[in-house]
Amino acid sequence: MRFLFAVLLSLLLSPLATAPVLARMSPPAESSGGSQEGGRSNRILTLFNLAGSEDEDEVEVEDNDDPRAFTMPTVVAPLSRDGRLTGYAYVQLRVRFADGQNIWDAREAAHYALDAAVRASYRHSISNEDGSGLDNELAVQVWETALREHYGQRAIDHVEIRQADTRILRR
Repeated sequence: MRFLFAVLLSLLLSPLATAPVLARMSPPAESSGGSQEGGRSNRILTLFNLAGSEDEDEVEVEDNDDPRAFTMPTVVAPLSRDGRLTGYAYVQLRVRFADGQNIWDAREAAHYALDAAVRASYRHSISNEDGSGLDNELAVQVWETALREHYGQRAIDHVEIRQADTRILRR
């Protein structure tokens, strides 16, 4: 009886024992040997289409030379219509500090300023009337007010929107 049980068990387990060995011998079906040879691999590539032109890139290079300004981390703001969520706007803000302000302390505390900007965008609707996009003028006013409350009334010279990407929810 033990012999019969041992034979049945070995027949059941033998394919499972060779599976890891065979898996190491052959590459995955979608792969051509890995990315080192320049072939396809099992990676996912996500690309974003950023609108812009070469002229905008030149302006950005010029503005990056301004030692009193820095670009905040991306603000994620909700878009809504009639109190219902329609999507999100991903916005990069460029903040220019007034003369006499310590920009390095402001950069180190940028995550607190980001929190203030996100909270302000949830308190005040900054989307356009149909909820399909961002109302740029209103958004700049709301974020500039929030950042002035955070850094101080005289700390900020101005705030501008660098890039805005809108993602609408489909229902």
